[in-house]
Amino acid sequence: MGSFQFYKPKGVEDLLKMKAELGERGLILAGGSNLLVYIRNGIINEGTFLDVKNLKPLKGIDTSNGKITIGAGETIREILESAKLREKIPFFPDSMKEFANPLIRSKATIGGNAADASPAADTAPPLLVLDTETVIGSHRGERVIPIKEFFKGPKKTALKPDEVLLRFQFSVPEAGKGVFLKFGLRNGTAVSVTSLAAWLALDGGKAVDIRIALGGVAPTPVRAINAESALKGQKLNEESILTLSEEVEKDLRPISDVRGSTEYRKDLTVELLRRALRKLSGTEAAL
Repeated sequence: MGSFQFYKPKGVEDLLKMKAELGERGLILAGGSNLLVYIRNGIINEGTFLDVKNLKPLKGIDTSNGKITIGAGETIREILESAKLREKIPFFPDSMKEFANPLIRSKATIGGNAADASPAADTAPPLLVLDTETVIGSHRGERVIPIKEFFKGPKKTALKPDEVLLRFQFSVPEAGKGVFLKFGLRNGTAVSVTSLAAWLALDGGKAVDIRIALGGVAPTPVRAINAESALKGQKLNEESILTLSEEVEKDLRPISDVRGSTEYRKDLTVELLRRALRKLSGTEAAL
């Protein structure tokens, strides 16, 4: 174990003041599910824990005026069980069912999962398809960054050393519904081999709003822009789904590792997209 100190900020102003002083040595401690693993494995050897677990300004879910705001300190379990979210956009809390296991869901926070910037982060694809914005704070004030610009690479984000992720915000889409699919090598705490979130709105059977986001197939979670362009305006049936889903391969930059080869990830992503489109378009039951 390295050299660590502990500090409990009295409020957000105090938190941002300490983060400005400490920079990268200021370690945000919320759920700790990732941070403690890094310490145990010797990846992080020193620093000051800034305990934000009970910091109220980082908590809360608001669903008023067609906009959703979620504090970065909300746990995955709190999101999963939120009646407010389930009423306004059930796809989002439903997507959290695939996150690790009940014990981790009760500790891990949505902000911590996003800020960890794993290419396979489970919260990232749902946040991406909802065109989420991140609100980031520092002693200089707040700034807003679209989630698609927040992820910069494996374990790298747009956060500067003196900044803290405060909350997420997105507008509820006017029409459509979403789905999140994940494939891991085993149940429980499995890291995704690949994951996919999709949002689809139909008009006369044609895709008028189609959004697709992927995890585990590129250096960062990504929107599948090529697949979206190919599918938008198309009438979705089994034939078009089978053909057009292959366009998603143009959006992939997967690696080969212990969880799967590059080709396996490509094939799996195409199949997940087909399953998502069948489910969302109502063609699933016809198979």
